[in-house]
Amino acid sequence: MTDEDKVLLETIGLRFRAKRNDLYYSMRDLSNITGISTGTLNGIEKGKDLTFSNFMILCRSLEIQPKIFFQQDIVFNAPYSLPPDAQERIALSKKLDDLVYRSDFFYTARRVSEVLSQLGIDKSQSNKFSVYLTSYCEEGALVYEQHGNYKVYRRKR
Repeated sequence: MTDEDKVLLETIGLRFRAKRNDLYYSMRDLSNITGISTGTLNGIEKGKDLTFSNFMILCRSLEIQPKIFFQQDIVFNAPYSLPPDAQERIALSKKLDDLVYRSDFFYTARRVSEVLSQLGIDKSQSNKFSVYLTSYCEEGALVYEQHGNYKVYRRKR
């Protein structure tokens, strides 16, 4: 968990505590109306143990609109980065999508080897790209024709 997330959870917990106190509810009172144990409520008020389900139960029970907790934009940064193989797969998928959906490349029937050449990919990847191109056919973006032991792919007309 990032430091920003910890601060956000602590702020949410303090706001729940303030509202509980404004309503003169004891921890046990809040537990009775929410079904959340006093131990869990104590943790939530200290910025720990908050699940989305408990967040929504507390908002409803204390009559707090959830949007008041998120008036400031939350900075979106994943705590970890994708492994290189996943980054490469995503980049290739984007390039292939561009070829299929946003270019005229497939207006002419193309073999897998031509696709690989266009994308600058080693020919050892041809079986994998055959599968990828077949999935575009299943989606209805491309069609293929069998020519002996190879297929050619083109845009669906």
